[in-house]
Amino acid sequence: MKMFSHRTYRILRAFLWGFMHLGHPVVRVSGRENIPDGPVIFCCNHSSFSDPIWVIVGANLDNLPRTMAKKELLELPVLGWLYRKLGAFPVDRATNDIGAIKTAMKTVREGDKLVIFPEGTRIRKGKKSEPHNGAILISTRSNVPVLPVYLTKEKKLFHPIRLIFGAPYTPETAGSKATPEELEQLSAELLRKIYSLGEEQ
Repeated sequence: MKMFSHRTYRILRAFLWGFMHLGHPVVRVSGRENIPDGPVIFCCNHSSFSDPIWVIVGANLDNLPRTMAKKELLELPVLGWLYRKLGAFPVDRATNDIGAIKTAMKTVREGDKLVIFPEGTRIRKGKKSEPHNGAILISTRSNVPVLPVYLTKEKKLFHPIRLIFGAPYTPETAGSKATPEELEQLSAELLRKIYSLGEEQ
């Protein structure tokens, strides 16, 4: 499916931002100045179907980023169509989805931005989060930085929303390719950085 053009996206971005404010009149966005001009991998915590839209719209980018999303989300009748038009591509979490990794690598190597949710699924209150290694794998293989993003977990109607963009960094490995152990350690470190943004506010 063809994505929205960048011009259409910019128009839709303004509409979605206004629409989302109806349910959450107070939206505090900080750290946009940390977003680099070149390719970067936005890595955000995950608790709601609306999270990708908050990150994409809240980043206020001129060009539409791509988003790695679980295939089940993209199969939803209306929301799935919207996410595909907003640049989402599917990943099968039950397998080592090489096709999704290749699409993600191509995205950042062409200079575009990518949105990934390292937890892989929505994390409900009280549930323990376990990061997937995909974001770190893509970052270390392409030498593109990751940028931790924190988004309010409980999005109660008319309650404030916080969206915080942290400082980008490039994970370091001992060799040219990260070992499985390094991938796990660096993914856990990334998740800590994401949630520490929320704790700092």
